[in-house]
Amino acid sequence: MKRKPFNNLQYAIWIDQKKAIIACRDEAGKISTESLPSSIDAHPRFDGETTNKVGLFGATINHEKKIQHHWEQQRKLFLKDVAAHLSKVSSLIIMGPATTKYALYKELEKKKAFEHTRIELRTVDKMKLHEIRAVLSETAKA
Repeated sequence: MKRKPFNNLQYAIWIDQKKAIIACRDEAGKISTESLPSSIDAHPRFDGETTNKVGLFGATINHEKKIQHHWEQQRKLFLKDVAAHLSKVSSLIIMGPATTKYALYKELEKKKAFEHTRIELRTVDKMKLHEIRAVLSETAKA
């Protein structure tokens, strides 16, 4: 029984709170893209001078912590979904304007499949599809 050769795919990901765009270059040089929308709520904003006391007998319930925890869980699920779309990775470039790219990097570090993957982080502002493809094309030439 013959084994299939191991595909070395190169990925470039542009990610922020609202969506992730994943571009993949296969061994033949063909670049495919996929967009993943995020279900993360907007970052929670809290009212200023309000009381935390709600409930029976004056028990304090901190709504800010609850909302913040919910937001963190949504973000974690989004990052896991993005990581699940990556397979047979030889190199990866993670780009984005905010801290979400660092959170994705930390999520990928936890996975054994990315143990020998070369991961590069770049801080960039908004990028269009052709710009993300150009990043993959330029890494192929290098």
